[in-house]
Amino acid sequence: MACPQCTTPLGVIEVQTEPPMKIERCAGCHGMFFNPGEIESLLDSQTNPLVWLDSVQLQQIADDFGHQHEVVYQKCPMCEERMNHINFGRRSGVIIDRCMQHGIWIEGSKLRRLTEWWRAGGRLIYQQNENHKAKLLYGSIPATTTPGSITSPAEAESNPWGLPDPGIDPMILIDAITSVASMILDE
Repeated sequence: MACPQCTTPLGVIEVQTEPPMKIERCAGCHGMFFNPGEIESLLDSQTNPLVWLDSVQLQQIADDFGHQHEVVYQKCPMCEERMNHINFGRRSGVIIDRCMQHGIWIEGSKLRRLTEWWRAGGRLIYQQNENHKAKLLYGSIPATTTPGSITSPAEAESNPWGLPDPGIDPMILIDAITSVASMILDE
């Protein structure tokens, strides 16, 4: 596979996690390609399992790094389709490129910043965002019901059309819709 930034062939490094993880890395620009779920595992292995929220540090990291990037849509090193340019965890300020099917490309210098954000409580924010997206995608419908069915009289009265909660952050809804659309188009 070629590096999406400088076209140098990617090498493989082994990261000492439990179990060991192999990540594709560019020797030229030091960018890394993580398969789905690998970056979260690496960040978890690098941080304390206790989660706390340091809102001042989180905001400082996002302010420091959130706007220092040029928008360049990289090609996935596996399928060569253009990847989505996203803010990791929606609030980290660390911009990554994500192929919905194959994984995440991150510039070498951004991994340290992302680790700082994760340690300051970004892990909790990321987990909450992922839980919220899953709830939007799959709902909190019991397994015995079908999508669109009403589960209680109170639910029928408060939301007769089964519409999404108007208090939902539109960016999370857009992320969820984009994910579903990408999965459908890939089939």
